Amino acid sequence: MNLATRKYNFIQELSNVDESLLGKLELLVKASKKDWYTELSAQEKEEIEIGISQADNNELLSHSAIMDKFSKWH
Repeated sequence: MNLATRKYNFIQELSNVDESLLGKLELLVKASKKDWYTELSAQEKEEIEIGISQADNNELLSHSAIMDKFSKWH
């Protein structure tokens, strides 16, 4: 089933939902449109950019290396 058909079928189903479910669906749609990045602090955004830069420069550690480093707390 392609996307257009799925959307059409979903719209048809919406005509049968009660007000409570419609309210929840509206909240879900609104939340999915929200850009979480814009809600981050400047420091959080900076840390993400640092991480992306490190990844771009191949400055990565494997999961096992990190787990070994912090194993004393497990």
